[in-house]
Amino acid sequence: MGFLTKVFGGRKRVGPYDLWSDDAEQLEAMAARGADLAAPRESEFFLSFTSEPRVRGAADELRALRVSHELVEPSHDIPEWMLFVRAYRTPLVPDFLRDTIDLCERIAEKHGGDYEGWAGLLTDEEKGL
Repeated sequence: MGFLTKVFGGRKRVGPYDLWSDDAEQLEAMAARGADLAAPRESEFFLSFTSEPRVRGAADELRALRVSHELVEPSHDIPEWMLFVRAYRTPLVPDFLRDTIDLCERIAEKHGGDYEGWAGLLTDEEKGL
């Protein structure tokens, strides 16, 4: 969540899954491409941090919560430390997507990082395999 959004608001939850409006739009775009939103799938959520102590604190918290994640050190021309929160064989709706976004936002804020967004991968059936 950006600084101006935090200060001035502007984000709102929308139905039917009580998601932030931008996340609901992303989910609707997946459905428009033929994705079955209730199908089990792999998904990823992205958090970035400017320092190793911050990312390690966030990773420790995710580990304590038994949340699957990967810590990626800065490399090439990318100066940030990243955490990729991952889920496998989990439907995005009705609750998982909202709950995981909320968790990632809380952890990023608590540890001085930024929540960057999410991606839901297509299932084999949706890929036509």
